[in-house]
Amino acid sequence: MLRQDTKHLYGFVISSKTRTDILEILFKNPILRQSEIAKCIKQKQQNIYKPIDDLIKAGLIECLNPEKKAWKSYIIADLGKVVITFGKTLKEETRKRNK
Repeated sequence: MLRQDTKHLYGFVISSKTRTDILEILFKNPILRQSEIAKCIKQKQQNIYKPIDDLIKAGLIECLNPEKKAWKSYIIADLGKVVITFGKTLKEETRKRNK
């Protein structure tokens, strides 16, 4: 069942390419550190701090070790998986309609 705020959260994610890239890379990889995320999406580590923080506040990703100052590890939250799946379904339905 689709959560009421899924569409809103999907809009929040796709309004930033960096947020979209981070969520998609965490969807494909179970656990990544901030430096690994930055490398995967070809961004500098300092440029992804705020998008990661935004995704955490939205409940889309989780930090496994928030008490650490460095070497933090992140996973996609269940809600993040729902939002990514919603986006993939939406794209697929749009593609089918446009054929």
